[in-house]
This record gives sequence, C-alpha cells and structure tokens, in this order.
Amino acid sequence: MTEGPYRLPAGWRWVRLEEIALELQSGFAFGKRNAHEGDILQLRPYNIGDYGELELKQTFFIPRSALPVKWPLLQPGDVLFNNTNSVELVGKTALIRAEMQAAFSNHITRIRVRPDMCVGAWLTLTLNALWQQGFFAERCNKWIGQAGYNTENLRQTLIPLPPLDEQRRIVAHLQAVQEKVKTLKESHAQIDADLRRLEQAIVDRAFRGEL
Repeated sequence: MTEGPYRLPAGWRWVRLEEIALELQSGFAFGKRNAHEGDILQLRPYNIGDYGELELKQTFFIPRSALPVKWPLLQPGDVLFNNTNSVELVGKTALIRAEMQAAFSNHITRIRVRPDMCVGAWLTLTLNALWQQGFFAERCNKWIGQAGYNTENLRQTLIPLPPLDEQRRIVAHLQAVQEKVKTLKESHAQIDADLRRLEQAIVDRAFRGEL
C-alpha cells in the first residue's frame, strides 16, 4: 500500500497519479510571432482561472493546419495542469466541463482519469489544494524567470483517493461553497484572501474526513 504524508479517513487510500490516469498528454508550442487569424482555440496558462475553472476573457487562436494529426477533443472531466510558469503558478489546474475542440500549449498537461477510480473534479480539487499549499512551488525545477514540474514527477505525485461516491459528495459540497465565494467576491473584493483561506480549510477538513 502506498503511504502518504498523513493518515487518511477509513476507506480512503493514497495513490500515485499515474494509477488513476488513463492518459497524460503534453500540449504543443505555437509562438505568437507566427500567430495570425486562426479557427482553433489554443488554451494557455492564463486560461487556467481560479476555482478550477477555465478563464476565457483572453483567447489565442491558431490555424487548423497547425494541429498535430488526430488531435483529440477535450472531453468533460479532462484536467488541465499548468506544468510551466512562474514558480507561484506552477500546478494551477482547471477542469474541462464540456466537450471542446481546442488545443493547449506545451505549458499545459492534459490528464484524463480512469472513470472507475476517480472523477476529474476530484483530481482538479486535489491538485489545486496541493498548489495552494505550495507543494509544486517547493518541488518544481527552477530556471531564470520560469519554473516547471515535469510529467514524470506529475505521474508520481501522491493523491488522496476516497471512494467515488465520497469524491462526488465532497466536490458537490465545495462547488456550493465556491458559488457563495464568487458571489461574495463580486461585492466584497477586499475579503478575497479570507475566502481563499476558508476554501482551503474546507479542503483540508475533507481530506481528513472531518466534513
């Protein structure tokens, strides 16, 4: 049995990410210097928004001819992991909620989970919790002005895994909290930091079976 950093609730277990992943796929580079009017959205790190959602206020399109052969559609439940960015943003993760004909840059890794073991929303929640705790900032490779967390390290990352029904229950609970957070954030931007701490506290309690 894989052992993690702390004891999990009954029925939960630690797994390496590769155990719950059907695929880990890296994106591809398409430099802005070559950009022109295109018809395919290429998701980039700035499209990975807060709360595990995509942020599409800023978009970048590439020509269809730039796609690799048989480039797959993004499916609901796919997880997009920001593998390269500034240190504080490496590990930020978003969930795909609807089928999208979109590409993604080489700074993003797409993770498709095994549906018999994990839901994408749970993996997104877990990776974002690790990101907020500074897990990836501590372990990423650092260069001048940039940092990265490679695919092999991502495969070996330990994930707390409850039963599927428990995953869905916790995800639904947190999504309800996040909706309240978003509403409060719109009217009280100055308390955003407190709300983030509240969200993290709920995640920590969930991991320890205290909800």
